[in-house]
Amino acid sequence: MEESAEKSNDKKYENSRQAGKVTTDATHLKMAREEVREGKAFLKAIFDAFDGSIYASSAEFEILYMNQQLIARIGRNASGERCYEALHGRRQICPFCVMDQVQQGQNVDFEILNPGDNHWYHSVNSPIRHVDETISLLALVTDINDRKRAEEALRESANFLRKENLLLRSHIQERHKFGDIVGKSRAMQRVYEQIVNAAASDATVIIYGEPGTGKELVAHAVHDMSDRRDNRFVPVHCGAIPDNLIESEFFGYKKGAFSGASGDKEGYIGFAKGGTLFMDEVGEIGRHMQVKLLRVIEGGGYTPVGSSQVKQSNVRIIAATNRDLKELVSSGAMREDFFYRVHIIPIHLPPLRERKEDLPLLVDHFLRLYCGKQNLPPVTDTFMETLQAHNWPGNVRELQNVIIRFCSLKKLDLSDGATHRACVPENLPLPALDGSGEDLRQRMNAYERELILGALERYQWRRSEVARRLGIDRKTLFTKIKQLKIEKKS
Repeated sequence: MEESAEKSNDKKYENSRQAGKVTTDATHLKMAREEVREGKAFLKAIFDAFDGSIYASSAEFEILYMNQQLIARIGRNASGERCYEALHGRRQICPFCVMDQVQQGQNVDFEILNPGDNHWYHSVNSPIRHVDETISLLALVTDINDRKRAEEALRESANFLRKENLLLRSHIQERHKFGDIVGKSRAMQRVYEQIVNAAASDATVIIYGEPGTGKELVAHAVHDMSDRRDNRFVPVHCGAIPDNLIESEFFGYKKGAFSGASGDKEGYIGFAKGGTLFMDEVGEIGRHMQVKLLRVIEGGGYTPVGSSQVKQSNVRIIAATNRDLKELVSSGAMREDFFYRVHIIPIHLPPLRERKEDLPLLVDHFLRLYCGKQNLPPVTDTFMETLQAHNWPGNVRELQNVIIRFCSLKKLDLSDGATHRACVPENLPLPALDGSGEDLRQRMNAYERELILGALERYQWRRSEVARRLGIDRKTLFTKIKQLKIEKKS
């Protein structure tokens, strides 16, 4: 009897203990659920109070969450839709997307100019690790347009103040030379002002001009006057790079990325970091590469071949072309979005045939550069008339080559077959600086008198032959004989 009562008491105790455990577990579960709800409410309050857009998306780019700011901005709750379609109006993954880095556990932040509304945004992207070991992307996007525009205004103001003296001088007196660019024509004065304006900005520049007009010189001048002048200027001729190499040339590659990649190599963009990348003949770049370069221009960075890590770029793009980019867009050879990102600050270079008043300055510049100041051959009227009559299809580069040949061969040889030989008597010494007080004009007249007299005596005073040899017409020769009082010795 006592044993039965004891067993009954033990059973009651066990039941009571089990009931207490169940009550405790239910209490803990209830508290946990309340904590989760309170945490969700707390996070929702934070996210909704955030002065910007917040969203989360899965590895498949499906939107999992949007805060009220973002819902109000796009006008609906787009949960379940693709983020690139709902938020950015794109049919494909955004070129600036950092999902790959976030999936690797990286925190990525960047600033970007949205071409849709032309506003600057700061995007902070972090991984969300779920219990099933999947990773989603949490993006916090803030509109920083006012700050960026203010920074740009301050920077431009500082640049313009720094260049104010340069601009004032250019208005007071027309420039004959701007860096390594030579010319005082009205067309070139406009180019000089465009260079100054482009240097004060960090926007993309496009230089239009025929081959040989000096597009690289203009690009270098913009770089030399900009805040990037202490960093590299990297010129790239886009048309000379094969299609199968262009990506690795621009973005670089990792060791083992392809056959022959025995080590890591920096591409043009990485090499130009902090400086200027000059892309000559940008119209030769294919559409596939345009997409990748568009991402660089928009601040989304680039990925070296064989790597999964996105590198951030800090380069200023200056492009150049001799083609009509709008026609390339119409024909489908160039993407419209790429064109608009390149065509921000256009500079148009005139062909030499439209600024022939600059020929004397250019000829003098090249003569001094390739003949030396002490061995300048005479530049006759016929010489300049021949140059003025030429159409210069190769522009300044053609003139440069003509003057190099002239300095070497003493013969003016143009591409259209016109020739003009400079008759310079052998071993004619320059007038000595004897302290007589003669000025430059007097010494030039004395030297010219000796040159003409020597030619007359060499060809027995046959004036027609002397005029032909000297490259001047007979009337000019007779006038100079009279002015310089040259007489035949008896």
